[in-house]
Amino acid sequence: MRLILCENYEELSEQAAKLVASQIILKPDSVLGLATGQTPVGIYQNLVKMNKAGEIDFSNIVTFNLDEYYPIQNNNDQSYHYFMQENLFKKVNINPKNTHIPDGEAADPEEECIKYEEEIKKYGGIDLQILGIGQNGHIGFNEPDVSLYTETHLTDLTRSTIEANARFFNDENEVPKQALTMGIATILKSKKIILLASGANKSRVVSELLNGDINTSIPATMLKVHPDVVLICDKDAYSGIRLGIDIGGTSVKFAVLEDNKLIYKSSIPTNKESMDIFVKEIVVECYKIKNNYSYKAIGVGTPGRISDGLVTAANLPFKNTHLAKELKKYIDLPVNVDNDANCAALGEFEFGVGKDMDNIIMVTLGTGVGGGIIIDGRICHGRYSMGEIGHIIVQSKGGLPCPCGQTGCWEQYASVTALIREGEKACLENKDSLLYDLYLKNNNKLDGKLIFDALEQNCETAQKVFDEYIEWLVIGLKNLINIFGPDAIILAGGITQRGSILIDAVRNALDTPVKIEISKLQNDAGALGAAML
Repeated sequence: MRLILCENYEELSEQAAKLVASQIILKPDSVLGLATGQTPVGIYQNLVKMNKAGEIDFSNIVTFNLDEYYPIQNNNDQSYHYFMQENLFKKVNINPKNTHIPDGEAADPEEECIKYEEEIKKYGGIDLQILGIGQNGHIGFNEPDVSLYTETHLTDLTRSTIEANARFFNDENEVPKQALTMGIATILKSKKIILLASGANKSRVVSELLNGDINTSIPATMLKVHPDVVLICDKDAYSGIRLGIDIGGTSVKFAVLEDNKLIYKSSIPTNKESMDIFVKEIVVECYKIKNNYSYKAIGVGTPGRISDGLVTAANLPFKNTHLAKELKKYIDLPVNVDNDANCAALGEFEFGVGKDMDNIIMVTLGTGVGGGIIIDGRICHGRYSMGEIGHIIVQSKGGLPCPCGQTGCWEQYASVTALIREGEKACLENKDSLLYDLYLKNNNKLDGKLIFDALEQNCETAQKVFDEYIEWLVIGLKNLINIFGPDAIILAGGITQRGSILIDAVRNALDTPVKIEISKLQNDAGALGAAML
């Protein structure tokens, strides 16, 4: 599901109308599925303007509406027949014979549903379906239930839907208690779907849609199985308080976001002894936070490989652990889990130096080399291990062995671990160097900080180690640039914080129009990105 986030209702209406107009231009005899209610009014206003300006032509367009109250007279000003005439049909050059709406006056509603379904099939199905989403997650009048009808049918309206629609009638008692509506299967057969969500009263269900599982209690979640759905929502519908959790080797960081602004953060130590105890400690902190911040969804970033929701991490008590399900045993909220490097990339994309870009790659230089890839505003996921950029092969013959089982992996040459390893080797071979003096003073140990200290004091041995490190780092970065063509590569990790030494060396060696930047968020990126999952 692709997400288009808009500032307000007006932008939402413009973006949706552009997609509908593109469909009409590309296929002038398109079959459009239309929705009613307050949300699509702005779309129809924009389409009317485009039609009057000669930009789009409705003369060969065929339409099928999602639903209609039952029973209701077609000329009733609250019927969807009346709504469509007033908001679109009589204002554009559409052939009335090509417009179809379920008949609220039908003597036999079951027969009307069968005929309506057959008519849709006769036209080859719907090319582009416009949908709104109800506060309870209904689409069309497919209401939450233990099971959902597949094709066009007569349905009873829920109390919440009746109350929500009462504002259009003089009295709640006037609201019809039933409706004729396309079924879930009918909707899912559409080639493309645009789902609209506007207003703060839709934020809970939007959160459930984006983060929750497929379930009949929120019919809109069925759209997750469709290959081409665009969710267009304004910031009010997308907003709400969210909790991000970034699981690390030594600590677990928590970040609370409200309307995409950080309002609270905390951390707890990482418990590596037992998965059950570790999960419960995370849950305890979640409940502490819940006492003060009523978050609606949880995003979790974790190291390791994730396949079909199962997490396996070498330095954590996770082995084929379905982390989302483990957390949901105790917390009845949507939980979404992703790789920690993906979360860091998403955090930098949303809030850091990548916020005005569409395509970025985050490269984290630490014990290993991690990475997150954002293309067209979305995290790139593979079936198993996409984004494991540290395991790109950079030396095929005679390469250093890697714990992953390969030899010549990039992280064996470009990680901080590799830098320290080569630094220790060099200083032991050059005992007259400043680097060796620092090594001795640190109890025969070297770390990244000491190498940079030696660099800043013009140590030739440290400079040689650093230059070779930059060569290996740049080889991997060139591969990423050539494969993905990003707007920017963003480097993160402790060694990126030593002034401009690293970034200047990388930029000079790469000589590329692609921006090379240092992470603005650093250690906060993972938790912030997790909250945005």
